[in-house]
Amino acid sequence: MAAGTRGRPHLHEGHESAIYIESGQVEVWHGPGLTEHVVLAAGDYLHIPADTPHLPVNSGDRDMVCLVARTDPDEQEGVRLLDLPVWLESRVGPLSVGAG
Repeated sequence: MAAGTRGRPHLHEGHESAIYIESGQVEVWHGPGLTEHVVLAAGDYLHIPADTPHLPVNSGDRDMVCLVARTDPDEQEGVRLLDLPVWLESRVGPLSVGAG
């Protein structure tokens, strides 16, 4: 994930994700209403249960590289995009061109 970019709020219907941060840093807003927040750095791991809303944000100045494993080989079929809560918009900024 490029420095200074963010993804779109989404969830993976019916399957979970495991994310290991190789390098860089990423903020992840997650849970109902995206109200939970964690900052991950190289060596950190995050488990995202099935059907859990989440949003990755790289507000740092270095690209973030991670390894993602999901329980469904066709996981892109189960991605459901969500609206960004208004209260969070000012904290994470606009979606950059090319960010997923």
